[in-house]
Amino acid sequence: HLSVRTMLRTTLGCSGVKSKYEVAKEGIMDEINDFLRFGFYSDPGAWDCYRFPLIEPYELIAIDNPNVWHCGTRDGNSTQCLVTARLSVEYAGITDSIIYLNYTEELRPLEELPRHRYGDREMRRFVIIDVQTDYVEWHETREEWLAALNNRGIVNPQVYPVDSLYDDFANNRHLLFYPPQKTIALQSHD
Repeated sequence: HLSVRTMLRTTLGCSGVKSKYEVAKEGIMDEINDFLRFGFYSDPGAWDCYRFPLIEPYELIAIDNPNVWHCGTRDGNSTQCLVTARLSVEYAGITDSIIYLNYTEELRPLEELPRHRYGDREMRRFVIIDVQTDYVEWHETREEWLAALNNRGIVNPQVYPVDSLYDDFANNRHLLFYPPQKTIALQSHD
């Protein structure tokens, strides 16, 4: 791969600048398309690993079972998952640089975690991630979570079922920034 600067320098220094310019432009577009095709926001996973990008470096990932999703940060080719006893992320939403997730009530089987006991901290179901500050905030109840989102200026948060998000991403390359039509409005239960 030639760098964009090298490609422009070699092609624009030759005669026939207009045709060389087009070649350079195509080369730049190829590099951009490669980034989008194989970059953080385009990789749906492979084999037994399914993934859905949120806001870099945060992603949802499912290994072996496409119905059990975990949130984590990608560092190169590995993902460090948020520690929780909950089985799976059920719903996800994004507003600006804030990610908010709702985990299932169901717990991960302890057999999957040898010599581990769940602590109180791991039992929480609702999370807010401020991507700009890399701050992760857990909440035990939906009401606490919604109040915390309101305090951040997110008054009517919209969440989407993770399974449908992944299907739309894998089939149509839609991200959460361009969500599918199926949404769920979160409201406090009075």
